Amino acid sequence: MLPVQLNALACFEAAGRHANFTHAARELGITQAAVSKQIKALESRLNARLFDRGNRAVALTEAGKKLYDGVSAGMRTIGETLEAICSIRHPPELVVTTTVAMASLWLMPRIASFRAQHPSIAIRLIATDTLLDFAEDRVDVAIRYGNGDWPHLNSKFLLGVRFFPCCSPDYLARHPMRTAEDLRHARLLNLEGPAARYSEWEWWFASNGIAVSKLDPELSFNNYPLLVQAALSGQGVLLAWGNVIDNLIDDGSLVRIIDGETPANQSYYVVTTQRRTLREEARTFCEWLLADTRQLR
Repeated sequence: MLPVQLNALACFEAAGRHANFTHAARELGITQAAVSKQIKALESRLNARLFDRGNRAVALTEAGKKLYDGVSAGMRTIGETLEAICSIRHPPELVVTTTVAMASLWLMPRIASFRAQHPSIAIRLIATDTLLDFAEDRVDVAIRYGNGDWPHLNSKFLLGVRFFPCCSPDYLARHPMRTAEDLRHARLLNLEGPAARYSEWEWWFASNGIAVSKLDPELSFNNYPLLVQAALSGQGVLLAWGNVIDNLIDDGSLVRIIDGETPANQSYYVVTTQRRTLREEARTFCEWLLADTRQLR
């Protein structure tokens, strides 16, 4: 058996997972040169080229893919064993992440139900509009918005999103609107920043066959819950995310302005990593999520 340093295997696994030496170095807290040196030494030791080098990325060769499968499986086993030993005395908390909007408007009102059914499962909820790394941030379950296709991750469809304009009853009484055309002259609450996948109002008008020039909104916010609060306080018209804020429509806090809904071209998914075995607590949480949203699918 050829003796190989564990540092070299750690560098190789990170580089193979990221397909990038620089990203691997950032994760490991070392320099890109150090990663490159470790991998070159490993290639020399094995007398095999493990990566095809490009200008901005690297790709595993056939030999590299074979080694990567073995190394990643071994590291996953080591990690699971360490977690199992630690959990004997300190049961690990379930780490769940999702967007700020999904966490505050959809998940929080429901999480009490899960806790009532599973009081022994401790949960740490991370609300962020930045995609977290499952390995680096020790994430168990994520609720992500997208097309369901993320490398090295398993995803299951959770719920779709339907867009429709709404506002507070007070705002509608002060600014009567009956058609989509009327919305061109309303105060439109605008979402910007990383939470905005596209310019939603411009997209909504275009999807409904209404020509508008570039919008110049009076009120813009960098996260969706702030838009919702602005709409609730009568400050303008919100492009509602159906299935996310339906409770505010059902209780009359917000009212629909026109009939009809425009389906989004992306949806919410329950996401887990392929790189480690799903813990029983995470499996229980995923099953609860899917059961709770069955009527929405």
